[in-house]
Amino acid sequence: MTPYPALLDPLLAQLPGATFGTFAPGRVNLIGEHTDYSGLPVLPFAIQLGVAIAGAPRPDDAVLVQNRDGARFPPETISLRELVHRPARGCWVDYVVAGLRLHPPEQGCELLVAGDLPIASGLSSSAALVCAAALLFAPPRFDRLALAERARLAEQYVGTLSGGMDQAASLLGQQGQALCIHFRPLRVELVPVPEHLAIVVADSGVRAEKGGAAQQAYNERVQQCALAASAMGALPGGLLADVPGGQRSARARRLPDPVLAARASFVFAEAERVAEAVAALRTGDLARLGALLDRSHAGLTDDYQVGHPAVDRLVRAAKSAGALGARIVGAGFGGCCIALCRAANASTVAAALQRAGAVAAFPVRPAAGARQFSSGRASS
Repeated sequence: MTPYPALLDPLLAQLPGATFGTFAPGRVNLIGEHTDYSGLPVLPFAIQLGVAIAGAPRPDDAVLVQNRDGARFPPETISLRELVHRPARGCWVDYVVAGLRLHPPEQGCELLVAGDLPIASGLSSSAALVCAAALLFAPPRFDRLALAERARLAEQYVGTLSGGMDQAASLLGQQGQALCIHFRPLRVELVPVPEHLAIVVADSGVRAEKGGAAQQAYNERVQQCALAASAMGALPGGLLADVPGGQRSARARRLPDPVLAARASFVFAEAERVAEAVAALRTGDLARLGALLDRSHAGLTDDYQVGHPAVDRLVRAAKSAGALGARIVGAGFGGCCIALCRAANASTVAAALQRAGAVAAFPVRPAAGARQFSSGRASS
């Protein structure tokens, strides 16, 4: 039985006349960072934290979007006629609008949003908000694969050239399972995560907002990978996944532009690490999996240049406390790191991370994907 999210209860109580709601989880990406927008695989899982939205009908033709933290996230009222034409404004409501436009409401409504994910930390709070909004008026039996692809495109409304991992992880998550996600077409291979394996998330407190400098730096890397793909022989509009021939990592390193060479060689190596990580999970080789995370972090720091000193400090602290591997997670430029350890050692690693300056350190497990709720708490 999929658990009812406690996050929704205070929203239903606070919003008079609330009759429906949604919950969409964030995600942790074990490995496969910055590969999705090049059409190459990733290995994330949905987590227990996320974003909830409660809804109530209203008699007019407007949508009132509110946040439980109204001082930080001011409300906005949008007419139904304007919803699909509203330009992005660089505010939190953009993400709600991006999702609502996939299944627009047919009558006026009042929405109340809350989340327990640390924002701009690399755990996909923005995609969770888009997915929660997209589900509000979706039919009860919707195609999750199709909606994940549409949600990826929807998030581009806010200016981020999303690759699709975050939306797929939020919508397709399965309890106890990592998701080896392949693209073009979108498909998922379930990989069980053993109970004796612990993943500890540590939040550095350094925010990498999906707007401004962090968004610009992220989009720049998307464009650099596209240029590298073209330089390596992909057809116009092709991705690194479309580069023909073998030994792509070695060929990437020989590109004349050193920046493109570094970006492409990292992406190809990271995609290979995804396949190795799937094999390590299936055989229970935790030491091998930890070494893959370490190599991913080194590549993200050196070749991809998305690291941050505060996160590096946490990675070193995790390793010193006995973690099998650790790395920055998400787009980078701050946010969180993840530490892989044996379950028996998770509390020791978490305590060491907090001593090293983490504003929060907590274990996560693979959780169920996004779902809808009625006032009767039925889920899908």
